[in-house]
Amino acid sequence: MLPYIRLELRRLARTPGLLIFTVLMPLVSYVLFTNISTLTGQDKSVAAVYTMVSMAGYGAIGGLLNYASGLVIDRSVGWLRQLRLTPLPPVKVVLSKGLAAMAAGLLPVLALCLAAVLINGVRLHAWQWLAVLPLLWAGALPFALLGLGLGYLATSQTAAPLNLLVYLGLSILGGLWLPLSLMPSWVASIGRLLPTYAYADMSWRVAFGGAPSLGDVVTLLVWLVVFTGLAAFGYRRSVRRIAVL
Repeated sequence: MLPYIRLELRRLARTPGLLIFTVLMPLVSYVLFTNISTLTGQDKSVAAVYTMVSMAGYGAIGGLLNYASGLVIDRSVGWLRQLRLTPLPPVKVVLSKGLAAMAAGLLPVLALCLAAVLINGVRLHAWQWLAVLPLLWAGALPFALLGLGLGYLATSQTAAPLNLLVYLGLSILGGLWLPLSLMPSWVASIGRLLPTYAYADMSWRVAFGGAPSLGDVVTLLVWLVVFTGLAAFGYRRSVRRIAVL
């Protein structure tokens, strides 16, 4: 697996367009949302911390899903056909690609947290930073596997709109754009079951002096299993499709 992971990391380094999608857009949104909170009379210090977590998670998820859409190109150039000839089983291929994709989620987490400190003067205790940063990064793993599943199953015509639909849908319903408390109760009930909410809520709790809830951890683990199965299924289906061709 290690040589394959190194290869994927080199490919990632050659896609600088991800910076715009995963860092610049969340950063602009962070500045915009924190200034809106001031205009509406909300506590800016609270909004700065809350939105820091939201936009860091938003950027990390976007990076993972966008990176995974490259699987469509892999199919078109015959890369999946080559992988089929290697001794790597489907689960290891999926996990290797997912681990490499995690690198795409690290930069927005670091960039948004740094921006929160420099722009809005966010100050957390050392133990909070040591918990929030790993939670925002490692907690995004389920979305890497979701992106892989979508990338394996989608076509070149449907990959981009499908990724965008899933990305925005999970982000909005999961409370990354607006707190669930501001949404209708039935929407909030659905949102609390989504992986985006569990992922962000763990860091929100720590950033405000608490600890991740067991419910959030269990929810994220359940979705991790579901998305791993989706990615493995998509990979096997892609392999069978290639074999038929």
